[in-house]
Amino acid sequence: MSLSLLFRDELNGFYRSKVMLVLWVGMPALSIAVYVLSKNLGAIPIAAFTSLLVGSLGGTLSSAMLAVSIINERERHVYDLFLVRPVKRRDILLSKFLAVYGCVVVAGLLALALGVVADYFVTGLSRGIDFGGLESSIIILLSMLAVSCSVGILIGIVSPSVLVGVILVLYGGNQLSAVVILPVLLLVTEVWFPLIPGLTLSVLLLAVSIEVFNRRRL
Repeated sequence: MSLSLLFRDELNGFYRSKVMLVLWVGMPALSIAVYVLSKNLGAIPIAAFTSLLVGSLGGTLSSAMLAVSIINERERHVYDLFLVRPVKRRDILLSKFLAVYGCVVVAGLLALALGVVADYFVTGLSRGIDFGGLESSIIILLSMLAVSCSVGILIGIVSPSVLVGVILVLYGGNQLSAVVILPVLLLVTEVWFPLIPGLTLSVLLLAVSIEVFNRRRL
């Protein structure tokens, strides 16, 4: 079974889940609602606000979903079936990562697009759209979600139970995605710079996950 087949199978399962429905519908609505109700309306562009909100909350949900999925499959001994089939353990993890990451990115971009439209009208039509800020928001969003999904994969492998896995996601894994915004806090002007910690951390976490999964007895 190839990676592409595993990916399609995982995608078919994840995009139909209630969590994804919440992300695709709820996140755009939540980002607009929270921003409008905020007392600091106008202090931060809604595109930037949306990228941080979706990257944090959406990343937490996707990370938890990945962790719970892997833990449940381990407990049901689903992976035992792959021992008699030509399936690489690496492909199992990568297919899950790509499926969830792809779904949550779609949700994030939908929320961001709605945020840009709202920001266009809230700040005045004459101001137009700040494409530099939009590019930065997209990069931060993609980087935070990549880190969160890779954290979920690793937690799902090492966690002994669903409860422990969710706790690790909420109180540990979710904090790692904040590494992405460090360049922004340090006033680094290059919009692409958040990609460096985000991509590096994601690749490292996935590499560790694959190594641990390869060594783990299913």
